[in-house]
Amino acid sequence: MHSHERRRRDALRADREAVLAAAVWLRHEAVQQQYAGLQAPEHAYALASVLELLATRMADLDPPVRTHVVRVCRELIGDPMDRPAVRRTRRR
Repeated sequence: MHSHERRRRDALRADREAVLAAAVWLRHEAVQQQYAGLQAPEHAYALASVLELLATRMADLDPPVRTHVVRVCRELIGDPMDRPAVRRTRRR
């Protein structure tokens, strides 16, 4: 396997994990809000289901769509990876 194929596979896996994490977060928050007395968690469940479908087809998404979905999901779960203002360094 070539290094660019490995990087693409790793990027797809990371994007898929971010989208699935957002789906889990949505469901968790819906349950927490229901405990607090708020209604209609089905909206969060529906969106979480859509995110799971997108995650399963991540490789087939158009690159701009994939980038946007992943960025929104990472923002939702508080992952700073897509924030250009945050400077990151690689630690070994």
